[in-house]
Amino acid sequence: MLRGMDLTSEIETFVADQRLGFLATVCSDGTPNLSPKGLTFVLNEKQIVIGEIRSPNTVSNLLRQPVAELNVVDHFSRKGFRFKGECVVLSEGRAHDKLVKFLRSKGAQSEVNSVIVMDVRSVRPLVSPAYDQGFSEQDLRPQWKKHYVQMDADSLAK
Repeated sequence: MLRGMDLTSEIETFVADQRLGFLATVCSDGTPNLSPKGLTFVLNEKQIVIGEIRSPNTVSNLLRQPVAELNVVDHFSRKGFRFKGECVVLSEGRAHDKLVKFLRSKGAQSEVNSVIVMDVRSVRPLVSPAYDQGFSEQDLRPQWKKHYVQMDADSLAK
């Protein structure tokens, strides 16, 4: 686990390139809530910003218990990062408006209801067990690209 590590420019680029993250929060009954987030960007060395478009359960969970884990993974390389931290939900005001403007500068077009700011407390790499078996990124990328291309072709044929 990398504690106290700044969100490097490498991590910032990775998150911006992937954009899609999966945010886990805790429901009032203690069960997990996992929600995809398509507007996920590094804000600065210590924070990630997430545009909330259609996730009222995520928002209510964070307002009650402001901790979360965010996973961002490159589906082709099977590598990524796992971020844990405390979150603040902004639904109005100057900070909200400034962060919506930031998200727009990154290409956001959807209406943003709230902005979630995660103060990242830890970062851990996510790496597929395939690497433990001796596969390289050069092995995995074409394999998974082929998989998704075929999956797309199959869905279009339906």
